[in-house]
Amino acid sequence: MIGTQNKDELKYGFATLFLVMMAVFFPAVTEESWFNMIVKIREAITTGDSGHLILPAASNNFLHAVQSTLIFLSISCVLVLTGSQKKINDNIRYAIHFSAFIGMNLLIGYWMKLPWEPLNGMVSALVTLLLIKPSIGDNYPLFRSSVLSIQIFFAFSWLNIMPALNSYQFGVTDVATSIKITSVYLHSTSVMNFMGLAFFLPMFLSAIITSILFMSHDRNISIAKENFQKEKALVAIQSQAMENRIYEEINSLTHDLKTPLVTIRGLNSLLSISKDIGKIGDYTDRIESAVGKMSEMISSFLYDSSRQHLNVDEVVQYVRAQIPVEDERLNIEIHAEPDLPSIYVNKIRVVRALINLIENAIVVPYTHDFKEINIEVTRNGDDIQIIISDNGIGISKEKLDKIWIAGFSTNQTSGLGLSFAKKVIEDNEGTIKLKSEVGIGTVVTVSFPGHSS
Repeated sequence: MIGTQNKDELKYGFATLFLVMMAVFFPAVTEESWFNMIVKIREAITTGDSGHLILPAASNNFLHAVQSTLIFLSISCVLVLTGSQKKINDNIRYAIHFSAFIGMNLLIGYWMKLPWEPLNGMVSALVTLLLIKPSIGDNYPLFRSSVLSIQIFFAFSWLNIMPALNSYQFGVTDVATSIKITSVYLHSTSVMNFMGLAFFLPMFLSAIITSILFMSHDRNISIAKENFQKEKALVAIQSQAMENRIYEEINSLTHDLKTPLVTIRGLNSLLSISKDIGKIGDYTDRIESAVGKMSEMISSFLYDSSRQHLNVDEVVQYVRAQIPVEDERLNIEIHAEPDLPSIYVNKIRVVRALINLIENAIVVPYTHDFKEINIEVTRNGDDIQIIISDNGIGISKEKLDKIWIAGFSTNQTSGLGLSFAKKVIEDNEGTIKLKSEVGIGTVVTVSFPGHSS
């Protein structure tokens, strides 16, 4: 961060030195150009051709615009180097900039005998500051100042050659005055007025559009940063919610491991007191089976790719044991067809996914006297279908497309249950579909390929 700040200071330091030197020595460098303008004006008088006034008019305006821009930008760099954009109020800073611009013009004009247009210069600087202020906020980028200032100073410099603005003190320097007097002599004042206006309007409008584009860019950047912060916060919340879900899985696994552990402990106690040699073999076989179940559960939890052939009745009973039924107005019915083929899935994760779907159905608000949740397990061709339906308030069509997005919720929950269930089911070669009607309820259909184990 410090290195970046030093680089910025060095960059603005070189820019300030270059611009100040250019502003100071620019009159001396362009002295011949001013002389050539006088020559061209004399040619126009001699030939009686007002066309000879176009080149000196353009040159006069260009030189004035460049000189003013160099002074304006050098002050901008000085303000950045001194850190005024952070130390003082914006309005005070712009007042200092405006005052310094006038002072530097007077100083260079007195020292280098540079012709300066006081009113035109002040109006141009004021308009430039007004357009820069809303577009750059707390910063003072050199690029934006350069783009806007060169357009505005060059646009307003064309007002100096318009005879129609003589009474407003525009174009009071020798060259500008000579151009306008010559245009009167050649009866071409309307041409000069038209030319001045024709150049001023498009360049001034271009500066306004540029300022608007800068403001729009800043607004978009601000919105992007705000969205990034919101997204970052959302990701943190989702990560925390995902951690909580993992803890739920661990708690579920811990609860499931208690059954084989109790079996092992009980059988081990029987082994210690049993004197029947024939039963010892049976006990050890049962202990081995319980240990195998524990190993299978742990593998299912640790490894997504772990799969087991499961009897559908076993899955149904396992899900039934995990369903939290605490509400007296909640009625859950489970129906399973007999003699269904097995499914080849990760037991722990698939059961957890099914429980998530059932829990979602439980928390959905309802308008009936009792909440009804029906779970049907049927055969559909070669597939096993698990259909979970409820009589809740349903989901609107506008929200149906978003329900699988992690973090989206219609019931003030974490919004991870459905996305987690969908991922687990699809990882186990299954499919999940959801249909819902507002006021009627929701039906979730989960399908897994049947296997003959």
